[in-house]
Amino acid sequence: SIRSNEIVAQPYTPAVIHAGGAHLRPAQPLSVDLEKWIEDSGEHGFILFSMGTVVKPSEMPDRALRAILNVLGTLKQRVLWKWDQDTMDNLPSNIRLTKWLTQQDILGHKKLRFFITHGGIASTQEAAYHGCPVISIPVSFDQFMNADQVQNQGWGQTIYWDNFTEELLREAIEDILNSDRMRNIARQQSVVLRDQQRSPQENVNFWLEYVLRHNGAVHLRSPLLRMPWYRLFNVDVWLCLIVIVVLLMTLLVYLTYHIIKKIWRLITRSWKLKSE
Repeated sequence: SIRSNEIVAQPYTPAVIHAGGAHLRPAQPLSVDLEKWIEDSGEHGFILFSMGTVVKPSEMPDRALRAILNVLGTLKQRVLWKWDQDTMDNLPSNIRLTKWLTQQDILGHKKLRFFITHGGIASTQEAAYHGCPVISIPVSFDQFMNADQVQNQGWGQTIYWDNFTEELLREAIEDILNSDRMRNIARQQSVVLRDQQRSPQENVNFWLEYVLRHNGAVHLRSPLLRMPWYRLFNVDVWLCLIVIVVLLMTLLVYLTYHIIKKIWRLITRSWKLKSE
């Protein structure tokens, strides 16, 4: 079994190999046109806004879209927005739309201030690898868990669609821009992810070859896989405990009955003696 990067310590069997993040790589140079647009942002830098490949941003609720434009359009930073259409009505001058982008090359740019994302596992890993703070707006599935994990670790904020407001987005942006706390934590995440004996790609290759060399590496499999179902679910243990409890209860009832019977005989005998 192959898991993603081990950011939060959890117990695993030897057959589980942390080999996620094989797609992670250092940032490459951007196109001349995009690089010039970013450099023209000056000291304020720019923001990346991408909701992945599944979610179509043009289909988001009008209320949310207006709130986003009202906030992003007033920022000093430029905004690079992955948008699924060619144009957008009432587009602020500091926002640039693009249908496609090389996300890791942008996440690794020195002028990037933070990343607004849906919280998908790939985007979250890439943001962590490049040390970029995030504002997560999860939509479905594992995105909620990823967003909560990032927020709990301190290098991002989470805003949910059911209570999305202009004020919440503005507060989250100001919190990241006006403090180095999240950026420092994000950079530390990057250091941890990069500090490995082998790269994720090398790790995957090693363990694939290892399994082939050892005919499936059966010795790494958990004994639970060979355990009978009644032992796996502790049925034998529970049956033993139930038998013990039943025996104790039976003994207790038996003793109680005979003690009460003995006491009753003594009482009745005393009454007979008094009556005589």
